[in-house]
Amino acid sequence: MLETDPTLDSPPPLPAQAEYVERQERARQAVEEAGLDGLIAFGSRAWPWAVRWLADHQSGFQQLGNSPSFGDRGFSALVLPVDGAPILLLDQRSLPGECAVDDARTVERITVGVAAALADCGLVGKRLGIAGEGVMMDRHRREIEAALGGPLDLHPVDHLIEPLHRVKSPVELDCMRYASAVGAEWMRTMMEAAEPGRTEGDLVAIGLPVLLRHGGFPADVVAGSGNPCRPQAARGIPSFNSARPLEAGDLLRLDGFGPVRGYGCDLARSTCVGATPTDPQREVLEHAVEFIDTLIAAVRPGVTHEAVHDLGTAWMVERGYQPHAYFEGFWPAFGHQIGLTTEGPFIAAGETDPIQAGQAMSIEIVLGTPETGGISHEESFIVTEDGTEVITSRCPQRWW
Repeated sequence: MLETDPTLDSPPPLPAQAEYVERQERARQAVEEAGLDGLIAFGSRAWPWAVRWLADHQSGFQQLGNSPSFGDRGFSALVLPVDGAPILLLDQRSLPGECAVDDARTVERITVGVAAALADCGLVGKRLGIAGEGVMMDRHRREIEAALGGPLDLHPVDHLIEPLHRVKSPVELDCMRYASAVGAEWMRTMMEAAEPGRTEGDLVAIGLPVLLRHGGFPADVVAGSGNPCRPQAARGIPSFNSARPLEAGDLLRLDGFGPVRGYGCDLARSTCVGATPTDPQREVLEHAVEFIDTLIAAVRPGVTHEAVHDLGTAWMVERGYQPHAYFEGFWPAFGHQIGLTTEGPFIAAGETDPIQAGQAMSIEIVLGTPETGGISHEESFIVTEDGTEVITSRCPQRWW
């Protein structure tokens, strides 16, 4: 298990336009082999991957319902013909050269823009793939069809496009290393500030400048504290409490994640605040670290995501834990891919795809007992030809 620690003041270059052109060509080949004439990639601020990976764009707007004036804010789309140049539809202004597509059009309504782009590309009435299918709402499809004057012939292709970006390019891997180093320094700063009298919100505020200074922004910080440790904030965002002061002897968990220069960081740490942990607290804290280290050690090319998950459930049962019992309301998984966002496949039952060298992954656990409550531990790493390279090691594992 290798460990890396890039210099935070020297960020690596981001992918060049040539890399996006190569991605578009691979996507063309995939949809053409599926008997399709082109592709519509649909993205939102919350789930941008299809457009972001192919065209380097993510909307900065929140989704604003079905307003006639603002209903398409928060969405973007790429029309990619098998033969011909792509057209990118944006909900905001862009300067020449800012996007990885030469024909980038700012439109009032994404749906009307998609219809016009399909016409310009000669794709009206053609068989089309849809990537980012979960983002395109039924009303989007209806509005595109109304603008075209006829039905769309759409075919889901997430299963074709998603595997194309599962293995990251060398440039992306350097971006992932940097993002995780920044994220680890962010987490280190928050954990160093954990002391009685401060709130979870105080810790987030103390850590935030580290993230902002290096081109990052938090998607959220999921926190829990107390004795037993539990969420102190109402469900929603933010997921931390800014009112309750931490007390000596509290267990504290922090899970921070968000983009740094466009690529995600994700890690979690836990501790006992201002006191030596009790034996039950120490046991669960140590077990969480042991669990993550055990699963990462099992990751190598050829092993399935499901096999890593099954190892995790067996580990928990052997030690008397109920699998997923303290993953409060989340999916029954032990991790995921990470890149432009949280990505699949997950470390979960039924995920039978073999792991490949070049994937970037996060393995995580919320572990606990009724006495201790649930604490967190998470690491991110890159899969190498013979194992893994941990990229969150800048932040120590143990804080007790």
